[in-house]
Order: sequence, then structure tokens, then C-alpha cells
Amino acid sequence: MAGGLRPIPTVHRIAEDQPDGCPIAPSAIANQPAEKATKMKQSLIGSIALVAVLASPASYAAPNPSRFESDGADRKAIMTLLHNYTIAVSAKDQVLFETLLLNKTIPFSSVASAVRSAGAEGGTQNYDSFRKGVFLGPPFTQRFEDVQIRQDGALADVSLVFVNTSRETSSWGWKTLQLIKVGKSWKIASELYTNHSS
Repeated sequence: MAGGLRPIPTVHRIAEDQPDGCPIAPSAIANQPAEKATKMKQSLIGSIALVAVLASPASYAAPNPSRFESDGADRKAIMTLLHNYTIAVSAKDQVLFETLLLNKTIPFSSVASAVRSAGAEGGTQNYDSFRKGVFLGPPFTQRFEDVQIRQDGALADVSLVFVNTSRETSSWGWKTLQLIKVGKSWKIASELYTNHSS
């Protein structure tokens, strides 16, 4: 070379993951940003697709029903139970009344008594007090009004207004009952009620 200058050798970057420390060709270095961008784009598209699947209505369970209607034979049977309830109370027929109960140790109480128990164990198991007041006390006639029934399978919820009348007094209250279907029969599994003098 003129002037004694030697050409500057081309410097190649050595890839650590290349076998035997083979140099990476300049063309490979130039292609790396494009390949990286392509991979990032593919990853982004995959993420968007996953979010779309998760957000799809098909991936959620069916919505809860807005209403729990009781109809057909079950509603008729529940209305019969309620009818027999008022007959038993008005006629002081304790035997008939107790056939309507799941058992005599179910939660069965006035709200006032339950509140006074202050959360004590068994504080709502007051059927015996109800039994004595209804079947051993002065006679009265009972009727139900504004009956609302909701049902889901073998579980039903009943709310109603009861009205008690006698020669001397009258009273009313709001009653809630939970019913369970045992075999083919509906039974009262719990009852809570308020009570007010008219």
C-alpha cells in the first residue's frame, strides 16, 4: 500500500450463542430489529385475542334469574299448606298444625323474643311458646293476606301478613316462612313473625 498504510480489518461482533464463536454476518445484525418487531406484534395480537375470549359472554355462567316463581303443583301445594295453617290455628287443632312442621325444634319465634335472646343458642326455637299461646289460649280466627311465594327447587320462601280477630281484640303482623319439600310434601322449616295490636 502507498505510504505504508495497511487496510483496517472489518470487525465482526462475535455472538455468544453461536457455535465456536462464529461471527454474525452484518446482514443478520440488520435483520434483528425487524424480527424482534415481528415477534412483539405476534405476542400483542395473541394477548388481544386472549382478552377477547375472556371478555366474551360465552365464557361466563348463565345469569342468575331475576325472579323465582312458584307455579303449578308446587304453588298449589304451598297454598294448601297455608290454608291448613289458618284452619289449624283458628280451630285450635294442634295435631293438624304440627303435621305442617318439619319438626318441633325448627327456628320458630316472634322477632321480639328472638331479639331478647341476644343471639343465645336456641334463641329462636320458641315453638313451645307459640303452641301454648295459640292452642291453650283464648280462641281467635286467623287469615292471611298479601301472600308472596318464591321458590327454587325444593326450597320456598313465603312472606305474608296475618290478621287475628276475636270478640275482644284484633292483631296483625308480618310473617316469613321457609319451606322445604320433603318427598312430595312441603314442610315449614322456619318461621319468624312480628306482632302488633290493631
